[in-house]
Amino acid sequence: MTKLPPARAKKLQELLNRVVKPKPPLSVDGIVGKKTTAALKQMQGMAGLKKSGVVDAETASVIARAMKTGKVEKEQPKHYFKVGGKVVGMTEKEYQAYKKKLIRDLRRGPVLQMKINAEAAMFEWEHFDKLNKDQWFVSLCIETTRGANLPPKSMMTHAIKCYQQVEGALAAGDIKKFSTIYPKCEMAVNDAVNKMRNYRIQMIEGGGNWVTGLTFTKTASFTFVGIFAAPAAGAALGTGALASAVIGGAAVATTESAASEVGNWSAGKKNWTPGGALLNVVIDGSIGAIIGYFTKGGSGGKHVVEAAVEKLLPKLAKETGFKLLSKTALKKAAMFLMTEGLKKTVEDALKDAAKMAKGDKTMTMDKFLNNMVMNFVKGAALGPVGKVIEKFAKNAADNMDPRHEKMLWDAALAEASKQAKGRTIHISMVDKKATDQIAAAINKTTSKVFDAVVGDIYDKWKGPMSPAAFEKELRAKLWTPAMIKQISKEAGKIIAKSAKVAS
Repeated sequence: MTKLPPARAKKLQELLNRVVKPKPPLSVDGIVGKKTTAALKQMQGMAGLKKSGVVDAETASVIARAMKTGKVEKEQPKHYFKVGGKVVGMTEKEYQAYKKKLIRDLRRGPVLQMKINAEAAMFEWEHFDKLNKDQWFVSLCIETTRGANLPPKSMMTHAIKCYQQVEGALAAGDIKKFSTIYPKCEMAVNDAVNKMRNYRIQMIEGGGNWVTGLTFTKTASFTFVGIFAAPAAGAALGTGALASAVIGGAAVATTESAASEVGNWSAGKKNWTPGGALLNVVIDGSIGAIIGYFTKGGSGGKHVVEAAVEKLLPKLAKETGFKLLSKTALKKAAMFLMTEGLKKTVEDALKDAAKMAKGDKTMTMDKFLNNMVMNFVKGAALGPVGKVIEKFAKNAADNMDPRHEKMLWDAALAEASKQAKGRTIHISMVDKKATDQIAAAINKTTSKVFDAVVGDIYDKWKGPMSPAAFEKELRAKLWTPAMIKQISKEAGKIIAKSAKVAS
């Protein structure tokens, strides 16, 4: 049983009468007896607390909030922090959910920008290092007359490691560590970018714009990340602050407002896409660096390739054959065409787009990729492959090769003879109606796996692939022994039924 001064005990009894509503109501006499303790336990249960009947720190928080709001929240705020002068309280579930969203937004905003910048600086360093070795005399003359020195590779390596540390903190869900290390990491990446930009300007006349620097630490949203990373426990704030804390939907709304720039910082548009975070990256006409994004594949080029593929998808979806594929298979086809199947076409499209970008200081990666994809579609001979996809998607039965067709019919006739109880069924006994039904069964069965088969081919094939090679691979993956066995059973039933009618 808890002990309280009479004045406080009376206030508690008045509160319990309002929010718990015991029957009969408690006497407001300032004496904490069995009935008051029972009502207190009931309130603790309503708040999801242990029914101790004692006014401990957690219960005091519930009482303070109930006196302010006139109700008892079922789940109590556990994490508190100040946002815009307001104390925000979040339950464990709310905090963890928003933490997950915050990490996702950081990754697609400033951290993605850091990755792009760090890897762009490293690629530019490798480009000039190779150039200096291949054309050492020219480079020596330029460096000597202009006082330019290629920055040490360790600076670029450090920038990459800084990005990896930032990403590692987010991967571990450690926002506090992220907010601590990000400023220094941003500075290191900016330093690498600036050093390479200055060197490049010295080495190439009219170097112009390269990549924009990182400025996330200057925004209010970065300040919020640090606040969110280190919430205070309720007991540290006092009952007055707890009673006034913004919680529930209002807390989430207040938090969203404070963190508004996290996801949009480099996205450039409301609904983020793989290419969205590239919108603010200003480029110039350096074709070597741009092609490098693609040729480096899983490293610096991953996000740029994904962005280009996203822009290619709607155009590819209008092409013959490709329009019959699902979005999943279509995306695999687009990724294959750009990274494996049509590399030369991609390179030519890049060069054409680079000519359009030259001298345009407002050219963004987004605009550049639009131009590149437009040129790619013009140069890619998609018709022949599209026709292969179309003919198999619409009528696989009419496009079986003789070997697979013989295997299917042999198995189907054997199945029909088995069902005919020893009576041998010959192909001459199969009428046109049965043949048409078998063709329909073939098309129905293959249509269920066709999309996945095409996606699998594009997912696993390495290097260029001619229409003939694609068709050969399609036949091999479509007409597997398991597929032929499955269709032959259905065909056998159709033949047996037809032969029975004819007999």
